[in-house]
Amino acid sequence: MVDLSSMSKKKKAEYIWEYYKLHIIAVFVIIFIVASFIHGQITKVDYVFNLTLIGNNVDDNKKTEVAKQLTNFVIKNGEQKKQAIIDVIPLEGSSKANASMSSISTQKFIANISVGGIDVIILDKAMFQSFATKGMFLRLDNISQLSLASIKNEKLQAIGDDKVKAVYAINADNIKILKDMGFDTDNMVIGIISTCKQKDKAALVLKWLLNK
Repeated sequence: MVDLSSMSKKKKAEYIWEYYKLHIIAVFVIIFIVASFIHGQITKVDYVFNLTLIGNNVDDNKKTEVAKQLTNFVIKNGEQKKQAIIDVIPLEGSSKANASMSSISTQKFIANISVGGIDVIILDKAMFQSFATKGMFLRLDNISQLSLASIKNEKLQAIGDDKVKAVYAINADNIKILKDMGFDTDNMVIGIISTCKQKDKAALVLKWLLNK
């Protein structure tokens, strides 16, 4: 058995590293993983509201600023580490008339809707009419918080999957906060996704956007 007490400090270090380096490396790896996990939990942001725009790309800096305003509107004071997020799904095509989502964007979009990951959405009128027939939108005339009579913007009707014609969207042409972000609002509408888990809050955000 090796007598470490008779070795110099340098020899001890060399001996320990030679025979225990794998153990030492394993300990450091475990410490790193645990520290990373703890840091991730401490700094983790909980996205609690989603506004999705389908159209052209926007200025990232201005989008960040609008997302902060949206967060301040939907998050109660003291609820730290919670944020609202703005997702932009760019359309592909040689012109706005024939623009469409890529297959990857479409898959992500459908997946987000299926799990209730999108609350309020802004998209083209033609796309809205197509999606409305599939039950993608919430009827707005059934939401008391909206009070449609007080909203001056054009209300858009569609026939939902229940075959009933009702108001499912509102004209979004003149939403200034979106224009300032660089988003083309021409011929766009705003609605609430039917799988939205916080319909009351979504209704308030819809009104907030229309009044900005």
